[in-house]
Amino acid sequence: MGMGGHSHGHKHGAAQRQDENNFLGICCQELLARGTELLKRTRKGSLHWKVVSVYINRTGVVMLKLKSRHVAGTITKKKKSVVVDVCRDLAAWPGRHLLEGGEHRRYFGLRTAEHRVIEFECASQREHDMWTKGVARLLAIVEGRKRFA
Repeated sequence: MGMGGHSHGHKHGAAQRQDENNFLGICCQELLARGTELLKRTRKGSLHWKVVSVYINRTGVVMLKLKSRHVAGTITKKKKSVVVDVCRDLAAWPGRHLLEGGEHRRYFGLRTAEHRVIEFECASQREHDMWTKGVARLLAIVEGRKRFA
């Protein structure tokens, strides 16, 4: 068998991990584009539930779409912003740690083209990772396209 066979097996394992990472990345992109409900903090500090989705639009820009939820599940206002960066480690919002499960909550922000940081709360580290890594991945895809354009 020798060293060559061993090396080949290692390459196969690395390629398989790469495929798994790509698959997970695509699944994550799908979830981000479909949108989920997150708690958003306004500039004045009040909290609102929003259906949040992030996707790459037709012009190759990462977009944030916020939809307001209202009574009986109807959705009204939609607001769109261009995302330019992810702020991964925001401080916990005042008083949120006192709620049930508060110690597990994580916070992140999305910096928009208008230089605003829109803050969100996640229920867990896993959800936080999905959003922060997923949006960072979308930004990297867009940046890569610009570099080769």
